[in-house]
Amino acid sequence: MKPIDLIATFAAAAFASTGILLPLYEYPYGDAAIADWDAVVAAAVAYPKLDFHVIVNINSGPSYDPNPPAGIKDFAPYLGSLNAHGNVKLIGYIATKYGSKSTSEVQAAVDQYSAWTTAEAWTGTSYDIHLDGIFFDEIDTTTGQLEHNTQISRYAKSKFADKGGPIVLNPGTFVRNGSESLFDVADAVLEIEACYTRSAGRPDWDGYACDPSKSGYFPFTPGTLEKLGTNATRVARSSVVVHDFYNSWSPYTPVSEQMLQTYVDAVVAKGVHSFYLAQLGYLGNFTAEPASITTVARLAAAAQGFA
Repeated sequence: MKPIDLIATFAAAAFASTGILLPLYEYPYGDAAIADWDAVVAAAVAYPKLDFHVIVNINSGPSYDPNPPAGIKDFAPYLGSLNAHGNVKLIGYIATKYGSKSTSEVQAAVDQYSAWTTAEAWTGTSYDIHLDGIFFDEIDTTTGQLEHNTQISRYAKSKFADKGGPIVLNPGTFVRNGSESLFDVADAVLEIEACYTRSAGRPDWDGYACDPSKSGYFPFTPGTLEKLGTNATRVARSSVVVHDFYNSWSPYTPVSEQMLQTYVDAVVAKGVHSFYLAQLGYLGNFTAEPASITTVARLAAAAQGFA
């Protein structure tokens, strides 16, 4: 590396901050869901220096017919509220089915999201629903999928170049050897998507329940972050999402806020691109304590001197 490049790398690391990557897969209908969405908006307002990358996922993503989908009438007021804040980037969810979707199918889904501009709510009021980037789920990082993943990432970058939002790849695990170049084409790679709990028993009503009895199961600890390595540039393009943040299910015993703070501080100190610690899964409970969006945002902001 040339000296000037080394200086640039250190400068980028010095001024980079760790944002929130929020898998807000909850449909905004009903008192509990509306409270969750309101809490996200309130957190963005409360911590304007903290970046919020909010994943928008309506019915598991495109293809949509019509586009935007009919459900946008429920989402529009909240997307409009979030778009009113410069520290919020809305990113559209696309399931890639581990490469079984063709490149053209995935690109068509990107096209649909890039076409979002405004939409009316049920009241007839029009809201700004534009998206700023893309969240590609179910990414297979074996070398056989490298060209496909590179193409869809570059395509999304080109379609959202004027929006400034991130292109995020989610393999949910560490990138395989030979596919490290994905860190050059994506803004972030979700390398750690794991559970906190060591306790079995939660009913799997949302598809995210943890089962410690499964072979290969490992609970997330601050030590897990060391598996991201020491390359500052790569770490700064890594993301972490941890769910089921409780000690036991029956009887239900959540972790303490002090323990939550220990985990948030560790993630921020590692210098990753973005993270979230969810009390349960991604389909609700964003106001459940201690790992609510309110508390996680407050701790993340405080850890970076933003509070």
